[in-house]
Amino acid sequence: MNKTNIKACMIDISRFRVPTISRMKKMIRNLSNIGYDTIFYNIEHVFKIPDHPKIGSEADGYTIEEFKELDIYAKENSIEIIPLIQSFGHMFHILKYPEYENICESEKKWSLAINDDTYKFISDLYKAASEAFSSEYIHIGGDEVYDMASGKSKYLLEQGLTKDNIFLNHILKLKEIANSLNKEIILWGDMVENNPEVMEKLGENAILCYWNYEFEDMPTTYKGLGSNTLVCPGTNTWKSFFPRYDFAVKNFQLMKERADLISAKGFMITDWGDAGHIHPASFTENLFEIAFKVFDNEKITRFSTNEKLDEVIKLLDEIHFGDYLNAENLKEHSEYATKHLFHEYVFKGKGFASQSEEQLKKIIAKIEKLKIISDTIEFLTEFEQDIKIFIDQTMVFFKKIELHLLFRGNADISIANNKAEEFIISLRKWFATFMKRWLTSYQPMGLYFHIHFIKKIEKDIIDEMRNSFATSFDEIAKETIYDNPEYLNLFSVGNSDALIKLWKEHRL
Repeated sequence: MNKTNIKACMIDISRFRVPTISRMKKMIRNLSNIGYDTIFYNIEHVFKIPDHPKIGSEADGYTIEEFKELDIYAKENSIEIIPLIQSFGHMFHILKYPEYENICESEKKWSLAINDDTYKFISDLYKAASEAFSSEYIHIGGDEVYDMASGKSKYLLEQGLTKDNIFLNHILKLKEIANSLNKEIILWGDMVENNPEVMEKLGENAILCYWNYEFEDMPTTYKGLGSNTLVCPGTNTWKSFFPRYDFAVKNFQLMKERADLISAKGFMITDWGDAGHIHPASFTENLFEIAFKVFDNEKITRFSTNEKLDEVIKLLDEIHFGDYLNAENLKEHSEYATKHLFHEYVFKGKGFASQSEEQLKKIIAKIEKLKIISDTIEFLTEFEQDIKIFIDQTMVFFKKIELHLLFRGNADISIANNKAEEFIISLRKWFATFMKRWLTSYQPMGLYFHIHFIKKIEKDIIDEMRNSFATSFDEIAKETIYDNPEYLNLFSVGNSDALIKLWKEHRL
């Protein structure tokens, strides 16, 4: 990858949304037509490796031969595929198995320990990746190593090494393994951006990925490493009910400015799947196209060529960004507010209780406007039909808000029972459509994550109707779904306690 002006995107296939081979090939064609020349796959545990059959045994994924097939197909479409093989943190879905206890740093099962067994394991992963992908590069991850040297490797700190030393030595060892397979390395920048010495020791061929999905100041390190840096904004689809289009475009524009400022090697638009990757591939492609236009100096005034559909997208974005809602219990992240309320306890939930009637009725008014516009649209293309799925989900959300307002108004229980039944039936119908749609493009195992949480919504409402409705709204004790660590997985993959709870209790 000696070329400059790299036009890359990253597809997260590790968080439940694993496209079928045919849908992935379609994605490769679409991205090539947009103008991309590089695709990164965030793989984690969805690599089916014969020498490690336990990895990903409960998940969807691709074999070496399937990845090789995609790699060849991508080259035929003028695209290079680079595997992103997490090699330090983000290892839970491998380290959760007893077979890998010896390379697990701590009880959090998040990061790799520093030992010979770890490097033998990494060698196996890189060898498999080398068989599957022809790129001269392997992206080794290296971000968010929360529990580094907190367990098995703590002795290194006691010997006088700093965490910076430990990180650098580990990355140098990974580079050595990659080089033995005639590969160079790419890594995330967050663990080294305050320590330029790391990049100096990694050599001129290493590439650093400067990721920023919001609007923080740029660390000065990147100003001296521009020719070795990919700037990485994000699609901002993750954790949210509907993609944050306006927010994402502003992030693309900021990172385009910074790419120009530091004379970056190129860009990589990331599309993470935190919280189960509920958003379809067509949304990813649409946002990748918008991002590409931004980096090609085009002004973005709309998100679709269909005028009415563009109006619907902007209204969905307005509804689900949620800056008109109280998001205090989400650490003021209003972009997650509607997803939180969609899953929230409908009667006893703090999320609902913290909203005024005026705020809740504001959502209802916006959704009613959405229905009027969407009823005039014929949804034909894959992207349009996927938008329709999220319009319908928003209509289900509308019914949940109505049910909450009935309870808040101390309505008769027979009326509430009818409304609760109506909500549950509409939820089931919508989810049946969602599942049918999912199975046209994605491998099936990823549905279990969504099934689990949709069933939880239904169970919570039934339990509340039985146990809470007789108590007035003002008297009932309020809770938040965050009191249950299981729910944290709806918003993040970075909470080890939540991941461990899900795995032990639900095998997710």
